[in-house]
Amino acid sequence: MRTVARTTRRKPSAVACAAALGMFLLSACAAAVPSSPVRVAHHHGTHVSPDAAGQVLPTAGMEQIAGTLGCPSIDMQVDATELRQAVCRTSRGRYTLVTFTTDAGKRMWLDAAQAYGGTYLVGDRWVVIATPALLEALREQLGGRIESMRH
Repeated sequence: MRTVARTTRRKPSAVACAAALGMFLLSACAAAVPSSPVRVAHHHGTHVSPDAAGQVLPTAGMEQIAGTLGCPSIDMQVDATELRQAVCRTSRGRYTLVTFTTDAGKRMWLDAAQAYGGTYLVGDRWVVIATPALLEALREQLGGRIESMRH
């Protein structure tokens, strides 16, 4: 009797494939776009706070933003070369913090986020997501500009 050896191939999950593709595209596009001065976005469906036009955006790291917010701890969701994303909960509310290695990477992330709508506090290579009231209070401490996106 002849036996046939069966081999099973593991198929990568759709989530893992999508994450890998997203990180590849982000790094490829970020490497292809030279850094340039910060400009106010004028994309369809994007509103930038008028008092922030032409403003030089402040630089801040994940830990500095979390410290300004008074986060007792951060829940790191993504810790990749191109970006870091974490959630912070305080007595005032929930914040999502995202930092980027390049301004082009930040802009690409914001362009992709436009499909979901929302309000963002945007600095130099960082973004904070929360309710508009929380972002307005944080802007007084960190600087940056508020962008509201409709999908």
